[in-house]
Amino acid sequence: MILKKTESCTLSIRYRVAGHPFTIHLDEHDELVGNLSQYKPFAESPTDEPDRFELSVATEDEWVDTTGFTEDVRQDDGETLIVAGRIGEHLRLFRFFLYGKPACQILSDPDFRQARILIEGERLYSLNNALMLMYALSTAEHDTALFHSSVVSHHGRGYMFLGKSGTGKSTHTSLWLKHIEDTELMNDDNPVVRIIDGTPMVFGSPWSGKTPCYRNVCAPIGAIVQLSQAPVNEIRPIGPIEAYAALLPSISGARWNKRVADGLHRMQTLLISHTAMYHLRCLPDRDAALTCWRAIAGEELMTDGTKIIEADQAISEVARLLAEGRRVVLPVRGYSMLPFIIGDRDSVELVKPSDYAVGDVALAYVNGTHYVLHRITDIDDNDSIELTGDGNLGFKEHCQKADLIGKAEFVITPSGRRKSLTTAAHLRRARLWQQLLPIRRWILAIYKRTILKLIK
Repeated sequence: MILKKTESCTLSIRYRVAGHPFTIHLDEHDELVGNLSQYKPFAESPTDEPDRFELSVATEDEWVDTTGFTEDVRQDDGETLIVAGRIGEHLRLFRFFLYGKPACQILSDPDFRQARILIEGERLYSLNNALMLMYALSTAEHDTALFHSSVVSHHGRGYMFLGKSGTGKSTHTSLWLKHIEDTELMNDDNPVVRIIDGTPMVFGSPWSGKTPCYRNVCAPIGAIVQLSQAPVNEIRPIGPIEAYAALLPSISGARWNKRVADGLHRMQTLLISHTAMYHLRCLPDRDAALTCWRAIAGEELMTDGTKIIEADQAISEVARLLAEGRRVVLPVRGYSMLPFIIGDRDSVELVKPSDYAVGDVALAYVNGTHYVLHRITDIDDNDSIELTGDGNLGFKEHCQKADLIGKAEFVITPSGRRKSLTTAAHLRRARLWQQLLPIRRWILAIYKRTILKLIK
């Protein structure tokens, strides 16, 4: 049987998602026609290019006899039940149920190129599910996969967040949108990933779950992050085997069909070999977004009250932000503040204090030549400041109080852990460290050769 469009289908609408065209055939008077706004950004005029698939909306009178149906597999997520099987040698049948009630039936040829749908429940819900199913099956052999993921774009790259339903994917992307400048939501539930000339690309789609984000956009993938809830914010890179296992439940497709399974396996393998992947254990808070951003993006970041910038950007910008009452996170370079601050790994969070005191770690313009982040060791009556790096061996710098840009309140490690530089306990340790000057050279030498190599 050839499943071409039925006689009732008087209107054909063509769309293109992630470069793959497909066409819907339906009655021009169908109520669906006025409810397809989510597809509008993906609409295009017909061309000679063949469709990946065509889907016709059939009436009950046009439906085929489905006796002889043999069930192959079923998938039940508690809300939607999908029963998949075949009728004879040449037809594939998918039955969708929503909360136990019939939603639709989809009949397809073995190549997933021609299909019909009989809608038995809510019409748009059924059509969306049919189109997602046909899209996933018909594009699997073309290095393409429909993902269950929330994805944002940031500075030209797409960052995907995976996890079981209820893990907090949408919550985490909302934290990026709230706290990280130049971040936009690409899709909140069903983006498309396609490998093009060896480059993994992520695309928006007409399907986005409960969040109406139907954007015809794309970006090269910057990283993929698997999320899990935890009482801490910690991120780590994951290897190929763990990455494959993380991707598997997030990709839509009929794995029981060999051609589809082979195509998805090829695509998944290519994706892993060309993409950085991480596992983020996190809380639903701002620090989770910050921890993740620092590990996977590492570019300029603006937050509500805090801005992260690269250390070689203009210090005048830092001073301006601090003067406005903002907090600034600044990556640290060099080892002059060992062992309390590890350069080229840690960052510090700066504020503009009402005043400075001995023991404060300050960003200062010293000797009229350069900027340092060092500890204040003396302030005289004329507001002259003496500073030294905790990792320096007695070398001092000098400036005036007016040359102090800001005070470091916290050290932030790559995992997102924040360590205070202002508690009484920290200041006692800093004073003790200063008193160890006669033997500090040997302590630092041992530290750099052992502990520093382990923790960097």
